[in-house]
Amino acid sequence: MANKKKNPTIQLLTSTLIVVFLASTIIIFVILPAIQQIKNLKNDIQNIEQKSEDQYKKIKLLKKSIAELDTIKEKVIPLRQSIIEKDEAINLIQNLEDLAIEKKVTQSLTIQEGAEKSFILNFSIRGTFYDCLQYLSTLEQLPFYLIIDSLSWTKTAEQTVSLSFSASVFTK
Repeated sequence: MANKKKNPTIQLLTSTLIVVFLASTIIIFVILPAIQQIKNLKNDIQNIEQKSEDQYKKIKLLKKSIAELDTIKEKVIPLRQSIIEKDEAINLIQNLEDLAIEKKVTQSLTIQEGAEKSFILNFSIRGTFYDCLQYLSTLEQLPFYLIIDSLSWTKTAEQTVSLSFSASVFTK
């Protein structure tokens, strides 16, 4: 009786159950965790790729900004030169008075505080139409900006006109 042979059907069934149990154990404890780890690695790689792409775009924009910095600096120089020092207002008025004499116009000029970092010059000019135009043309050529919103022309005599305007000047 020691040499009892089991029924082949039972042996086959037992072998099949053992193989299924071992396969299930391998799937549950080895393959599924490996698949989950692979998915996690995939997500991590995608996140790193996205961050790298974002950083690349930022670096590209930074390089472009650095490359344009010299151009911007060059464009700022004339703007800085076009703004006068606040304490130069007296010199400005004297220069405008001299300009009026040079252009053969009579000028009345007042100054008042303007908005932030500016002052307003109120002009009243009298002379021939041509002389007044020459005066305005010369104002346009000054190395700083005079912002004139409107001009008022009035004919005062046969050859004489009166010109009134206000101009804003920005200061440093």
